[in-house]
Amino acid sequence: MKVTWFGTASLAVETAAGRLLIDPFFPLKGSPTRVAPDAYAGYEDILVTHGHFDHIMSLPGIMREGRGVIHCTDTPRRTLMALDVPAERVIPFKAGDVLALQGMNVQVFQTRHVVIDRALLRRTLLNPRMLQYAGNVATVLFGLRNYPENGEIVGFLIEGDGRSLYVLGSLGLDDGTDYPTGMDLLVLPYQGASDLLTPGMKIVDHLKPKAVLLDHFDDSFPPGTGPVDVSDIRQALEGRLPLHILRPGESVTV
Repeated sequence: MKVTWFGTASLAVETAAGRLLIDPFFPLKGSPTRVAPDAYAGYEDILVTHGHFDHIMSLPGIMREGRGVIHCTDTPRRTLMALDVPAERVIPFKAGDVLALQGMNVQVFQTRHVVIDRALLRRTLLNPRMLQYAGNVATVLFGLRNYPENGEIVGFLIEGDGRSLYVLGSLGLDDGTDYPTGMDLLVLPYQGASDLLTPGMKIVDHLKPKAVLLDHFDDSFPPGTGPVDVSDIRQALEGRLPLHILRPGESVTV
């Protein structure tokens, strides 16, 4: 199983049977993250973890250029249809469903969004980057107001070629959900709070993966984001688990 990270939460999963795309997103102007214009071309099935703008804002354009279908919960489905994505190309699912896609088995689990704290909001709003990337501010504010998630945050256990991958859309688990453990690779989003290590390690300790891949730690939509220092989790996992920290466009095979 080959996993490619394009930046932010955008991932491709490939096995001998087929390939899936998850949360594809093109970075905002000025981002150091680069995604080729055709990076998302040719995918038949696209999975969405939740409806925030950095996870689905690029999908209408991607769908106009391609022939695939999107699989998501009801809230992002309504958002995408309001943006003129045809209803027949947005297939709803809910937590607890099991999907057979591209020769892979995909189980959908309820998860939670990381808690965005006031200290992080203050640092973001009072940062000189707000002036540096002033051209993006309207886009970010529009996205925050018009791309809800309504608690519909999911994770995916993807199985294929005898391997298992667990993809989280944000850094939180649901207390009432029984999660799989021991997956070959856990994709851990590392952005959105002042303290990322505590919830991140709580998830690692709970799910007990064999290896971890970080995503969402880059600066894909400035000034709403910034590059995240990942040295704390690198140190915490050193000698305990393999930790993959890729550059956009790079892949890891499990």
